[in-house]
Amino acid sequence: MTERFVPLLIVTLLAFIVPIALSRFRALPIVVGEIMAGIIIGPSLLGWIQPDEPTLELLAEIGFAFLMFLSGLEIDFTFLRALPGKKHRPLENPILLGGLTFALTLVLAFLVSEGFQRAGFIPDPWMMTLILSTTSLGIVVPVLKERRLLASRLGQALLISALLADFLTMFLITVYVTLHVSGLSFEILLVGVLFLPLAFIYFFISKYLRGTSLWRLLEDLSDATSQIKVRGALALMIAFVVLAESLGVELILGAFLSGVLVSLISTPDDEPVRHKLDAMGYGFFIPLFFIDVGVQFDLHAFLNDPRAWLLFPLMILAAFAIKSIASLPYRAAFSWQETLAGGLLLSARLSLIVAASAIGLRLGVISEAVNASIVLTAAVSATLAPLAFNLLLPEKRTRRIPVMVVFGCNELALRVGQYLRQHGDRVRFCSPSAEGRRRVQQAGFALLPGESSRLGEGLENLPRQEYVHALLALDEDDDRNLQACLEAQTHGVHNVIAFVNEPRRLAEYRATQARVMAPALYRVALLGLMARTPAIFELLTTTTDDKDVREMPMENPALAGKNLRDVQWPEDTLVLAIRRGEEVIVPHGSTHLELHDQISVLGQQKALENLEALLAQAA
Repeated sequence: MTERFVPLLIVTLLAFIVPIALSRFRALPIVVGEIMAGIIIGPSLLGWIQPDEPTLELLAEIGFAFLMFLSGLEIDFTFLRALPGKKHRPLENPILLGGLTFALTLVLAFLVSEGFQRAGFIPDPWMMTLILSTTSLGIVVPVLKERRLLASRLGQALLISALLADFLTMFLITVYVTLHVSGLSFEILLVGVLFLPLAFIYFFISKYLRGTSLWRLLEDLSDATSQIKVRGALALMIAFVVLAESLGVELILGAFLSGVLVSLISTPDDEPVRHKLDAMGYGFFIPLFFIDVGVQFDLHAFLNDPRAWLLFPLMILAAFAIKSIASLPYRAAFSWQETLAGGLLLSARLSLIVAASAIGLRLGVISEAVNASIVLTAAVSATLAPLAFNLLLPEKRTRRIPVMVVFGCNELALRVGQYLRQHGDRVRFCSPSAEGRRRVQQAGFALLPGESSRLGEGLENLPRQEYVHALLALDEDDDRNLQACLEAQTHGVHNVIAFVNEPRRLAEYRATQARVMAPALYRVALLGLMARTPAIFELLTTTTDDKDVREMPMENPALAGKNLRDVQWPEDTLVLAIRRGEEVIVPHGSTHLELHDQISVLGQQKALENLEALLAQAA
């Protein structure tokens, strides 16, 4: 019994040690370190772990399914829902641009694979075509987030291209495996059967289950020891994997579609569930899969085959050349610098290419030596692509001015604009009507730039030195407010406040991740605040003194990693809270700062201005 757990102990210890060992080499993805650790402890070097360990094989298979599941879960459908509402020239539409890029990728990858086949490296060009067509969504998204480009036009285009490449490649690999195993038969239609339960479950939950007593019971059981939503998500993943295997379909598509389904039925309130699933996957199962990939890696086959030495540099060259050339249509919407940088970032391959190579090895369409070359290509491209992107498109550190954007022109919108202006905020309006724009200008407010009354166009034309700190959707029409929330999200405005006239529509608004203000619901809370803490209410509402509460971004690299007690804060300021992603931190002296933290501070106006300048200062 004990011996069965020794390999698992070794692997879990490595999964713990690798991130610590790589903490000083942040350019190197942790996944690459995990694969390298697997090579070291596997038969290629130390021989501590053998490829046929049954316990590790099962856990690695679960990790593989978890990886595909979380890839599907990453798709933000509220973001995609807002895209069709935007008007673009054909090659400026991110979906069409991503589709064209992927089509060109397939053509170029097939031509390269044909060359590999004629050179005798591979017996079949089709699987290699799909392997070379992959992109690592798990690298593209973090890089864009780190650079705060995810909501930019370039970021949107790259995100859609990576999503399409991941999804379509997974689908095509599933079709290829079915054809390879069963030939052109009725079984190929079974691939589409996987989409039927996805559509049925989504329709049933959206139409009949959400809002019922059973749904409320599930909400009540979401915390503590029950964790019912986490259990349900895992049950869906395993169910789709079992269904895929029963249909003779590759499990990657089943696991991916289960993640897509969970993403579809999730709401912003389910964000903690996503964090728990991420913790389970990336904290345990997925590292086991990548370490197992290293254990399976046959270094001797690579070293003893001179053709593999030649194939490896050719694969690296092909990996970058294919995506860079296929991304040339980006030039219709972006500069040459952005186009080339985008092509280099899309050249990153990691999770899916390793998974596809493992499938090809199992089918016998690629050899051990070729598989080794592919795994090494994944490691190198995952390391070099983000570095090349940042080198070609360096971050410009300039202090940007926060702007409050108000959508609407009614009395409420104008009064809110006046309140914000009295507190020293820069305010811009967007009104869907010409009469509303006239009223706004008569009140002395600036409009969003551009001739159009469309919010999206105004946000796109915002001067480079300004950024939207918050958008307030205060129009009297709930439909227009909802569309404004969607467009704001599409353009990367995450601080969105919406006035909702009909409380029954709250679920629609919350699906856009907007914070809602429904007077009928929050009147009690406001009156309670006035009664229980009059001083705080007075502080938040008064404009007669020089005290204020502001939330400001931390963009000074020199302060990153420092504890609050070690920072020279301006006098008459008090840090109330730190918002880091989805987490709100109650600060104390040993709380450390990180780049892009949102810091809420109480203080006098002049001190707050000095602090804002300090936090925005470049290194």
